[in-house]
Amino acid sequence: MTIVLKKLAHTNPVQPVADTYIISQATHERNIALERLFVEFEIKPTAVIIIEDMKFMLKTVERVNEFANRMPDERFPLSLIVKMRKEDIDAHGYNVKADFVYDYYRNKKAAFERLFQEPAHDWKMDRYETDDPERIYDTYLKVGKYSHMTEVAMFA
Repeated sequence: MTIVLKKLAHTNPVQPVADTYIISQATHERNIALERLFVEFEIKPTAVIIIEDMKFMLKTVERVNEFANRMPDERFPLSLIVKMRKEDIDAHGYNVKADFVYDYYRNKKAAFERLFQEPAHDWKMDRYETDDPERIYDTYLKVGKYSHMTEVAMFA
């Protein structure tokens, strides 16, 4: 499924309705769809944190479509990204320490990204003073389910 955003005009100028977005003229390229989101929701190129988070969270055209459909209910794009991150942690995060430990030894970066649902840059992983995945996971649980990599790194 692919999207192109098109803002609909308000039908009643006296009582405007929230902006609505529809799917039209499909595109098969995720990057094009993301660029259109940036333009449509007026996300400036200098908003690098929001853009980076969106690129990480919206990996498929379907996710871009979901974001576009949910955005009119939100005041800011970052608030929706935060909600979607929490939903992804609930749906795809680790529930068992052994799974994290196993994945950590197979692919440290992928394990961190699945645990925190955020990009695991080298500079973030370098902040950890330990290389013990059990200690990292225990600290993650102590700090909180929706904590960020850098928060957990301060205590692990």
